[in-house]
Order: sequence, then structure tokens, then C-alpha cells
Amino acid sequence: MRIALDAKRALNNATGLGNHARILLHALMRDFPENEYLLFSPHAKDEFFHLLTGEFKLFFPEGKFQQIFHSAWRSFGIKDDLWRERPDVYHGLSNELPFGIRNTRIKSVVTIHDLIFLKHTEQYPWIDRKIYEMKTRYAATQAHKIIAVSQETKRDLVEMYGVKEDKIEVIYPSVAIGFQESETRLPVDEILRKYKLPVKYILNVGSFFPRKNQKTLLESFNLLKDEIEQDLVLVGSGVLQPELTELIAKKNLQKRVHIISNISNDDLPEVYRAADLFVFPSLLEGFGAPVLEALFSKIPVVATKGGAIEEAAGPHSLFADPLQREDLADKILQVLKHSTLRDKMILEGYAHAQTMTDKVFAAKTMAVYESL
Repeated sequence: MRIALDAKRALNNATGLGNHARILLHALMRDFPENEYLLFSPHAKDEFFHLLTGEFKLFFPEGKFQQIFHSAWRSFGIKDDLWRERPDVYHGLSNELPFGIRNTRIKSVVTIHDLIFLKHTEQYPWIDRKIYEMKTRYAATQAHKIIAVSQETKRDLVEMYGVKEDKIEVIYPSVAIGFQESETRLPVDEILRKYKLPVKYILNVGSFFPRKNQKTLLESFNLLKDEIEQDLVLVGSGVLQPELTELIAKKNLQKRVHIISNISNDDLPEVYRAADLFVFPSLLEGFGAPVLEALFSKIPVVATKGGAIEEAAGPHSLFADPLQREDLADKILQVLKHSTLRDKMILEGYAHAQTMTDKVFAAKTMAVYESL
């Protein structure tokens, strides 16, 4: 089978959609090497290009106009390249397909991660919402098959876009291979020293963006800081960082809360494994990959109620109201104060994670291609 995929995110994005695409591409090429993989991208950064292993052909826009206006190539001009290469299937990995894809007579699949831009309109500029809405609705309408990353996203597609349920396959994403490996790369004390981490800590990983809700986590930590020995470590960066830094100072938490933005992808699994607890207070997610990373790392998870986050975290995790700092603080204390509960959460959480390995991810995606 000749499989064409949109590789823009895989070859250019450091986190989120980029990780999702790289994990899938790596697993497909590893587990199904008999197929031919054609990757299309307007450009590529060396740091991500070298992360892709396996046999593939890479296609960039040809001609100066398409190279300059690469967004137009990705939305329109790529049809000519697809027509020339004639793959059996084309997979848009991030909510979009080229306009006119049906005219190529190539079977198409699109992965839709979420419709958050319709649910939290206040967090997106007007023009961004309009572009996301146009591209996502078009892709959902034109694709022969849709892959939703959660049951929550599937429900949203049915309710908001009127997509028929039998057109949608729910395939949970996986995590980078470093999280799935049982052996550690570096001793814990070396990781702690390298990133100046406290010996005992609660971990949160994610971009500093309003819906990620780190402010509530800080408020919750402030309520219980005198009852626990763990510090709080926030890994990430983003537009909310100045406000978080200001709140930390206001609460006089500078010695107990640590913001770290420079952890390498290779070291991140070790930072997870050294933590006592992972807390994910996000208001809304298409899935919640950091939660799954924590489960693979054998640390318990406290997350927020409702939607796709509960699918990622599984029934063994604890869930709090994301708008109630007292509830979040109570759930954190329950895990840290009760070793039997913590051990049970770790054991069952790791078992839940095994249903979402990259091998399962790739096999279910390949089954969608084969069905077309």
C-alpha cells in the first residue's frame, strides 16, 4: 500500500500535534515496513527530521510561489502532487485535508483532535476560530473516514457537525517510546541535579495557557503546602508564564514552586518517573497526552472531571472539579497521605496505559487504511 501523510506537524512542531504525528509515523514504519510512506510537508526542521526512523519519501512544494506561500500549497497545491504520486490513501494528521481532495479519487482519512475552538471561543482570536472551523468542518465532511482521538471528540463531531457515527473510528493516541521503555536512562539523583529539581515533588506538564488551568493548581498547592513535603514542579512555557510567576511571588511560594522550560525530550520520561504525583487540572482537552505519559511512568494521576481527560486517565485515577481549588487540594492530599491508595493507582494506571501502546495505535490506524 502507498500511504501519503501530512507531515507538517511531525517535521516542525516540538510538542502536542508534532509528538502525536511522530509517534504514529515511527510506529507505522516500524510495524508495517512492507508499505510505502510518502510524507508531505512545506518545510522541515533538522531537529525533527532526524527523529523519524524508517523508510519514507519526503515531498516539499516545488516552485518559488508554492515555497513562499506554503500554506496555500498545503491547502490547495498539494493536490497536484498527490495526483502525480497516486497513493492509495492520504491521511491528514491534524484536523484538515487539502481542498478538492475528493477530485483526486484518493481515499482520505483525517484525524480530528478536538473542537475546543467551538467550546472555548473566548480563548481564540476571531480569525483563528474561523479558519479552524472552515478547515475542520470541510475535512469532516470530505474525508472517507475520520479518526477521533477520544469518545468526547466523536460525540462533538456527531452533535456539532452532524457526522454519522459509523464514519468515525476512535483511536487513542500513544506516547513517545521513551515513556514505554521500562529501563531508565539516567539515575534519579542525576536527573534531579541536572534540572535542579527538589527531591520530592508533584509534577504538572503542559503549555502555560488559560485552559490548562495552572493558576488553580497553584491556589490548591498554596492551601496544602504546609501539610506535605513535596514541592510543585511546572514543566512548560507559554503566554501565561508571567502571570504564574507573579502569582507564585504573591503567595510567597518561590521556594516551593519551580518552573522549568528546558527539559529535553530524552530526559522528560525520567522527570516523570522521579515525581510522587502527576496533577493535570486542564479545563478541556481533546485527549490529554501528559496524563498517559504519567501512567506509563508509573506515577498516580489526579486530573479533572469530565470529557476526554477521564478517558486518558482511566477509572483508577482521582478526579476533581477544575474550578474548585479545595476539591483539587483534597484529591492531592488523598494520594500523598494514603500509600495503599497510591500503590493501587499506580498498578491499575500502568495496566490501563498498556491498552494504548504505540503498537496498538499503529495497528488500529493501519486497519482504517485497509478498510478503505
